[in-house]
Amino acid sequence: MQKPNILVVDDEKDICMALNILLTKEGYSVKEAYNGEQALERIRQENFDIVMTDIKMEKLDGFEVLKQAQQISPETSVIMMTAFASVGSAVEAMRAGASDYITKPFINDEIRLTIRRILQGRELQMENQILRQELSQRPAAFKHIIGSSEPMQKVFSVMEKVIPSKSNILITGESGTGKGLVAQAIHESGPRKDKPFISINCGAIPENLLESELFGHKKGAFTSANEDKKGLVTMAHTGTLFLDEIGELPPSLQVKLLHVIQTKELTPVGDTRVITVDVRVIAATNADLMQRVKEGRFREDLFYRLNVIEIRMPSLRERRDDVQVIMKHYLKIFAEEAGKNIKDIDYEAMQALLAYDWPGNIRELRNTIERATVLTDGEIVTIHDLPDKFRTLDVEGVSTSSLRQALDTFERDYIKRSLAENKGNKETTAGKLGIDLATLYRKLKKLRIEA
Repeated sequence: MQKPNILVVDDEKDICMALNILLTKEGYSVKEAYNGEQALERIRQENFDIVMTDIKMEKLDGFEVLKQAQQISPETSVIMMTAFASVGSAVEAMRAGASDYITKPFINDEIRLTIRRILQGRELQMENQILRQELSQRPAAFKHIIGSSEPMQKVFSVMEKVIPSKSNILITGESGTGKGLVAQAIHESGPRKDKPFISINCGAIPENLLESELFGHKKGAFTSANEDKKGLVTMAHTGTLFLDEIGELPPSLQVKLLHVIQTKELTPVGDTRVITVDVRVIAATNADLMQRVKEGRFREDLFYRLNVIEIRMPSLRERRDDVQVIMKHYLKIFAEEAGKNIKDIDYEAMQALLAYDWPGNIRELRNTIERATVLTDGEIVTIHDLPDKFRTLDVEGVSTSSLRQALDTFERDYIKRSLAENKGNKETTAGKLGIDLATLYRKLKKLRIEA
C-alpha cells in the first residue's frame, strides 16, 4: 500500500526538519519546501495528499499557497500552521478552504490526530467516489434502491446477473425491506422493460375474488360476472408478473399457478378456452416458505418452480451503514415536496435514529422522516420532531460507543449552553470557554452545532 504523501512548507528549516522526523516515524512519505514558490513547484510536479504550510512567509504567504494549491490540485488537503497570536488568520484560512490549522508551538499528538483525521476523511471521500462510479455503471432503474453496505452489494450483484435471464425469482425478506422496488428494477432493466409489469398482493384480496383477479373469468361464470374479464396473468403477457406475499396464496390457487408456470397456459374461470401466456414470474414473501412447505401449507413443487433464483433482502438492522444515507435521501425528497429548506438532522436526533432497530425497515424509516419534515420549524430536524419512542431510546450502544463519544456529547451540550448564554456571540463564547475563535469554529463544524 502506498504511503500517504505530505509536503511541509515553512521558511524555518528547523520546523520542516522536526515535522519531517515526526511524520516519517508515523509511516508517511514527507517532502520539504522552504518558501511558497518552491512549494507550488513541488505541487505541480508531484501528487500530495496533504500540504502543511506556514501562513507567514516572505513573498508568497500561506494564503497564496492555499489558493494556488486548490487550483493546481483540488483533491489535496491543506493544513495551515500559525503562531497562537495569529489564530484570526487561521479562521480566515478555513473559510477559504483549508482543511484544518495547527498552532505553534506544536503539540505532537495534535499533529498526529489532525493528519489521521484528514486522511480518514480523504479515504471515505475516495470510497464515495468509487461507489458513485459503480452506481453510474448500474442500470438506471437501480437508482431508487439506496445502499452501499456489503449486504446490499450482494443484492445488486445478483440483480445484475439475473436481469438478462428468463428465470423465475423469489425475493425474500422482512416487510418493508424494498422487495417490490427490486422486482420493478429487475423488470425495468431487462429485455421485457417495454412490456407490462403487473403486480398483485396475494394477501390483500379475498380468496373468492383472487382467482378471478389472477386468471380472469367469462361472463356468467358467477353471479356478479356481468362481462368477460381479462386476468392479471394474461395482462402480463410478454412482461413480468410480480406476486407479492406469495405465501398467502390459497392452496387451490397454488395448483392453478403451478400449472401456468409449467405449461404457460391458463383457463379463465367459467371458460373452456385455453390461453397461452409468456410471463416472467417474480414472487416475494416475508414468510418462511420452506417451513410452510414442511407444514403442508405451501406446495413444494410450486416453491421450487418459483425459487429458481432467490434474492434475500437484508433488514435495516443488518445494514446499519446504510441508515444515515437513506435518511438523508428521504429528507431531501420530503423537504423539496414541503417547500422547506431543511438542511440536516442534528446530532441528538441522528444518534437516536441510528440506535433504533427499525422493525418496519425502510417503510418505517421513510414514514419517520416524512413526519419529521412536516413537524420541524427550522432548518435542522431535532429530537423533538421525532416520535416519543425516539426520545426515550438508550443510545449508548450506537456504533462504536466510546469515551470519545461521551466527551463529544458533553462538549456539544456545554458549547450550546454557552452560546445560548452569550446570545449566539461567537467571540464572547470563545472567550468564556477559554479557547480562541478558530478553535470554536472548528468545534462547531466537528460537533455539528448550528450557531
